Amino acid sequence: MKTMQAIVWQGKEQLNFQEVPRPVLNCGEVLIKVHYAGICGSDLGIYLGKHPRAKAPLIMGHEFTGEVAETCLPPDSTIQVGDKVTVNPLISCGHCQPCRTGNAHVCRSLALVGIDIDGGFAEYVKVDAAKIVKIPVNLPLDLACLVEPVAVTAHAIRKSALKAGDTVAVLGGGPIGLLTAITARFAGASEVIVCEISESRRELAKNLGFKVLDSANNPEGEIIKLTGGNGVDIVYEAAGAPATALLATRLVKITGQIVVVSVFKEPSKIDLRAVNFNELSIIGVRVYEPRDYEVALHMLQQRKEIEQVISHRFPLEKAQDGFELMLSTGNSMKILFTP
Repeated sequence: MKTMQAIVWQGKEQLNFQEVPRPVLNCGEVLIKVHYAGICGSDLGIYLGKHPRAKAPLIMGHEFTGEVAETCLPPDSTIQVGDKVTVNPLISCGHCQPCRTGNAHVCRSLALVGIDIDGGFAEYVKVDAAKIVKIPVNLPLDLACLVEPVAVTAHAIRKSALKAGDTVAVLGGGPIGLLTAITARFAGASEVIVCEISESRRELAKNLGFKVLDSANNPEGEIIKLTGGNGVDIVYEAAGAPATALLATRLVKITGQIVVVSVFKEPSKIDLRAVNFNELSIIGVRVYEPRDYEVALHMLQQRKEIEQVISHRFPLEKAQDGFELMLSTGNSMKILFTP
């Protein structure tokens, strides 16, 4: 039996770097030799024992890139050994009402590689061939590791009412918040304001050319001033904090839109009277559709500054250090593992 090295989550705050059996392919599956794998906020939730579905023991990781090492496919398949690839990690049932109406990304029983089945924090990972996404030859594999989170933000922007020339506020300057800001600018926003509490993240947002405000220092007054007393056209909430749920309704213009990008861990208060009186619209967005992956790949080839969102790289055996860094400071952004 062939083996490999992997990071196995054994329960709350317990990670083991250990030897495990290398995946054996079934018909229609592909084995990927992992080159890079990124930590997502959902991985952090699993690590802390807060994810509602993840069950130990589990190899986490749904943001990863690598090369095809083996296939169990017909000889004339378009997927060949040596191809540089990433994956769309969503697993839908195909039978529920959302799936049957073209909304498989919000399947009633949606599952993900790295959450519901073993993922990419390992030397190798096997996936359904239908989930393979080929990476353009001019896109480095470490940068391509951001395809999945960029697809999240592409979906958020494409589902929103954003039009060329609109003003935007992004609440939260973490990886998803900053990628949302970059994607909004890519889509034609004339002004993107990032509100973030962490000084290092504010500095990165400034370096990327955004107007940046300290979330702890009354951003409401500054944004109202910057927009001539009106408020921004759209607020993208990417912090998932009770304070930002309330702040969003105070930053957006009358008849504006609030887009909930982050995943709130518990119900939060929101000013529904402001929604009522100001005729605001609020939408939620979740993960992505196949078209969003296409947009993300295009963005990553056009916008090389996105690479600055990657702040740290750790060898796989140092995965514990990566998770502790995410927990202990606001100085990290996207952290990649290299098996």
